[in-house]
Amino acid sequence: MARFPNHDFYLRYGDKPKGRAQAVLWPVLVFRVLYPDVKRPQLNLFQKTVLRLIQAKTVLADDISDLTGLHKDLVTLILAQLISRDWLTSNADSLTESGIALLKDEDDEKNIKMTSGFLFQDAITGKLWPRLETRISILEANNPNDKFPEFFRNRKTGKSTKPFILNYDRSEKDLPSTSHLLTAWQEYNNDHRASRQLYGSSQLPKLVKLNNLHYQSETAEPAYIITWITPSNNRDLWTVNDPFDIRQEAWWLKSTFQNVIKNNPNLLKRLAKLIGQAEPENQTAEEWLNSMEQEASLALLQKFPWAEKEPDLADAIEVLLRRNEMISGGQAHKNELEAAITECQKLLEVLMQYLIKQFPANQGAIPKVNTNGAGLNLKLLQALDLPAFTQDIVEILARQNLKLVIKATSQPTASLKALLFAAALTTINNKEHPFKTLSASALDLQALLKLADLRNQAGHGNSKHTGRKYQDITTNIAISNIEFTLKFVNQFKEWI
Repeated sequence: MARFPNHDFYLRYGDKPKGRAQAVLWPVLVFRVLYPDVKRPQLNLFQKTVLRLIQAKTVLADDISDLTGLHKDLVTLILAQLISRDWLTSNADSLTESGIALLKDEDDEKNIKMTSGFLFQDAITGKLWPRLETRISILEANNPNDKFPEFFRNRKTGKSTKPFILNYDRSEKDLPSTSHLLTAWQEYNNDHRASRQLYGSSQLPKLVKLNNLHYQSETAEPAYIITWITPSNNRDLWTVNDPFDIRQEAWWLKSTFQNVIKNNPNLLKRLAKLIGQAEPENQTAEEWLNSMEQEASLALLQKFPWAEKEPDLADAIEVLLRRNEMISGGQAHKNELEAAITECQKLLEVLMQYLIKQFPANQGAIPKVNTNGAGLNLKLLQALDLPAFTQDIVEILARQNLKLVIKATSQPTASLKALLFAAALTTINNKEHPFKTLSASALDLQALLKLADLRNQAGHGNSKHTGRKYQDITTNIAISNIEFTLKFVNQFKEWI
């Protein structure tokens, strides 16, 4: 069983993110909790019901169907499954020994093993974090007696980190209620599921499954968790990274962080350097933050005044303007350059989504397809006769899955290439559509498609083991793609 030290201790669960990052020690109160180690049931509800009925001497498929409301064919299928797994005899009229043992094991609460885990209460706000850990991952400071601890990141190289410590009111916090426990668990579960869908499960901490939990002790232990702050990829100046590496952003800390930096001028000075800005001098933290936001908004108003009509476009443009400023100012780490390509694609996707919604597709004029084929796609794109969709462009777009493209004309959540194809389909019977006016030289869709390929490269691991050649994203490539994207989007201002 993990033991807590007899003093404030430091925890680390996630890794330092790539690129520029500032470590802070975020104060938490750690609760030890107990919960049943939930096994995945071997029987589903229907199988269990059928086994119980047969155990009670109801063995005919018709009778089981009448009692359960299940279709007779489904009952027959379930019986076949139970026989094949040796839980029913071949006549399906009695349980085998393994079937009897299985039912007993599933119902025997004495076999439930209790497991210990750890919950984290924010020491600043008193709110539970939506995270549950099975281990206590203590990080030892180089010198435990230092007022401002320093930690080795790499003992071989001697590189170390001296995080900024967030102070907090050490008065006693209320014990989180059962409803707060359940809410935190549900949010943790949702985050885990979302990350599995995005990235798979191989690099995620194991999901803790449970059906109830309770405090092993109502006394929490104070601790600090290393939390990384990085330059933001959206309208915010910074992102608080998930300390557990389940999601990219610790969304539950966002509002607290805004209050924290307003009350910590020394932290703000460090964070200003992180985004390549001058330190606040004769300004309060709040005044400096407001001036930064106004500066970004002013650049947007000056260069793209029309974008304010469409907030989603305005947000994406502002992010790209800020990224361009950071890279031009010397922040050209690989992580920043790859982020620039990603943000270019996001802006182009938002534009395509806008066009698809602004010029609704004539669904009756779009062919209904049961199969996918480049030949049909090619003929369809050629028939649209759009000036910017030259032969080389349509040949590339023809490789897209037409079913997904057609779906994107009503639910525009596909890739950039599929969205471009879908936006082209919305030109049917829409005489005012910009694609019917803008020329091939004006749009330069070849450059857009190259950007999409570059984004796909940046979004995946690129090692020598793939056998593929990858283009290095240099500062010049990042800036040229930013300039292309902003110019491309600006050509649609008459239709916004």
